Amino acid sequence: MFSSGQLLPQDVPRDTTSRRVLREYSLYIRHMVAKVLTDNGMPCNVFEPQDGGVPDYTKWTVMLDVPIEVVSPKIVADNTWVEAIDSFWSVLLRYFELRRDTSCGYHIHISTMSGGYSLDQLRMMAKAIIFWEPATKRCTPLSRHDRFVDFCKSNIAHDVPVVQTFLQAGPFRGLARAYDYIDNAGRDSIIDYICPDKYRAWNLLPSKTGGHGSIEFRRPPGVVTAKKAKHWIAFAMTFVDMAIQFNPSALAAYMVTNLPQLNSAYHPDFQEQLLTCARRLGVYPILDARLYQTDEPRSLHVRTMSSVRLDMLRAIDCNYQLSPNSPLFLHP
Repeated sequence: MFSSGQLLPQDVPRDTTSRRVLREYSLYIRHMVAKVLTDNGMPCNVFEPQDGGVPDYTKWTVMLDVPIEVVSPKIVADNTWVEAIDSFWSVLLRYFELRRDTSCGYHIHISTMSGGYSLDQLRMMAKAIIFWEPATKRCTPLSRHDRFVDFCKSNIAHDVPVVQTFLQAGPFRGLARAYDYIDNAGRDSIIDYICPDKYRAWNLLPSKTGGHGSIEFRRPPGVVTAKKAKHWIAFAMTFVDMAIQFNPSALAAYMVTNLPQLNSAYHPDFQEQLLTCARRLGVYPILDARLYQTDEPRSLHVRTMSSVRLDMLRAIDCNYQLSPNSPLFLHP
């Protein structure tokens, strides 16, 4: 299940128009997208949160965002999921012009066929997330890093409880202590330990007791092609499989044992193990050959970003530019 980027048909109102105009436009777009998908054999509902309930995840869903969010039905990761994604993007690109925008993200929910993760699987996932966080971050474009966006922050950022363990014991020995906590804590405590809110690179809140059981990967940027959509889905699937198949505890122990010889935790095993799992799952050909993705800033629309953050991006690459139809002001 995923949500995607920004849709731009004719007569798009400028971002400097009133909130009322933008809301009316978003409501119009929701119904337009739902009709286009339904007319092309992909039943799609418009979800109204004020009506209560939850979306029907057996169908495509369009809901209000800025301007909208498109959510897929639950898709089984068998030999048909690629065709389902290709069909969606074929229809969307036939009727709409899309652009990559820093205000958009591509969020992927992964769950098991049983509907949720066992406690042992959740523990393995939690360990993998905190161990491989620097490596997974390097696979995503710069504009999706903590310095530039607030909606997919690191699971080992300063405001996450697990970081206190690292501060007390150091980055390497802290891993052993963090893993000990994870091995002895209950489901909800583990999730609170590495994911205090949903705005994390890996959002585990849906896997809390009583939740619907998925894990959400929020780091990918908004996409405008089927190829990029499939890459990030394959990446998320592969990471979850890698987390459950491989044991990062052994790697952490190696780091502690060899601490005097280590200058930094570069995770040289990450790419090898990720690609091994991708081959095992049959998604290796779907992954982009450039595992470490970039923004391609010349075609990226930068909107609603603080002037400080934009200046930081431009100090790295002068091709980052404020979008021509961005608001007249920037968020401080």
